[in-house]
Amino acid sequence: MKNRSIIFGVIAAFAVVSLSFSAQAPEKKKIMGTNKHGPWISKTVVPPGPGDDPKHELVALQIRRDTTTSPDPEWNGTEQIVYDQSDSVAGTGTHRGYYVRLHKNGDIDYGPYEGTHKTTNKEDGSFLEATWEGTYKITGGTGKFKNVKGSGTYRGKATAEGASTDFEGEVEY
Repeated sequence: MKNRSIIFGVIAAFAVVSLSFSAQAPEKKKIMGTNKHGPWISKTVVPPGPGDDPKHELVALQIRRDTTTSPDPEWNGTEQIVYDQSDSVAGTGTHRGYYVRLHKNGDIDYGPYEGTHKTTNKEDGSFLEATWEGTYKITGGTGKFKNVKGSGTYRGKATAEGASTDFEGEVEY
């Protein structure tokens, strides 16, 4: 009888320990949404050096605030502050930066991104559209997102009517 009590106690302890580990397992899920671009808050452009292509533009820093729509309630209605740098010739080149997403409950998540962009003009030289794509990472946050990790892709387009970026990825927190 004493052996049965010991065996039962060991099994019960194992079950409790197993359940506590499964309760601590991070939640993994797919995310997707659209960031509607707000106006640029700030933009600093560095002129090209002497002898450089006059269509070369280095953006040292530009900042904007976007609004996100998503089928996931944790991401829908969030706002994102975007800190961007770019290197372009005639509107085509590379960009990279950092973002901070402001969740409705006050938590944040953040991370870097990088990609390429291309500007297309009409025959008369006026702006037609710009497109871009790239990858992003989610590297940290606060509150529920304190230990967040994730990554994904984005693709966007700007026309005279406005600009937006679609994103999708996987996140774990």
